[in-house]
Amino acid sequence: MTVTQPYLDEQSERVPRPSVVERVTQILDVFMLGEEFLMLEDVTAFTGLPRSTAFRILSQLTELNWLEHGPRGFSLGTRATGLASRTRNTYDDVRGAAGTALNELHAATGAVAHLGVLEGARVHYLDKIGGAASGTVPSRVGGRFPADHTVCGKALLACLVPEKVDSLLSVSTTQRRRTLDLPLLHNQLNSIRRQHGLAVDSAEQCSMGITAVAAPIIGPNGAVGAISLAGKQALPLDRVAPMVVHAARRTAEVLFPGWKQPRAGRLNPPVARAL
Repeated sequence: MTVTQPYLDEQSERVPRPSVVERVTQILDVFMLGEEFLMLEDVTAFTGLPRSTAFRILSQLTELNWLEHGPRGFSLGTRATGLASRTRNTYDDVRGAAGTALNELHAATGAVAHLGVLEGARVHYLDKIGGAASGTVPSRVGGRFPADHTVCGKALLACLVPEKVDSLLSVSTTQRRRTLDLPLLHNQLNSIRRQHGLAVDSAEQCSMGITAVAAPIIGPNGAVGAISLAGKQALPLDRVAPMVVHAARRTAEVLFPGWKQPRAGRLNPPVARAL
């Protein structure tokens, strides 16, 4: 959530400071970005909150077991992880439907197969199948990462109307907003829509030399998730891209038996289930 600092506008009216609930939400949002441990300096850098304010809230959240504190910094506590486990249970149907497709993708290509869902402006990875190759791709089951940084996320954001994308990303932390290039992102999403929902990141675009491709799982009410394939080696996209699309469509068939999917290559309706 964007930090609102007090300032004087043209009418010399003071803008109210964020409420306690807003500041607590800002801090918890940082822990939802995928980093397991954060120091006080990390939290202040991401949220823009004063050091004393951040420390006071972190201490109170630790006392109430929303966070834990150890030598490596702060991390989510038992209360937060308990809520997360309840949320994971709501995804059991998606995980179950995608399981066979993910395993077959990995077996056929040797690359790492992922299942992700959109939660606000982040992608939550529900599954990762990669065997020995898993360590070459920096993702983890349960991890949450900025959607615009992953092919799964871009495939899902492309299923949304541009106004919804702007709305979701508007609650990013201050540091994320400074580095986010919305015009560039919208150009990328438009390109994905022209590619019928297929999102591709080449090894040349990735600092770690990873090639990745993703396709959304489309249901009656929009995209419910996305399947991706990633590998350190240069993937033969002309071969693996149709496989990823097929895996996504097959997962949708298992999830929604009897529902007639839109013709291959159509994003219809253009909405995703963003939680």
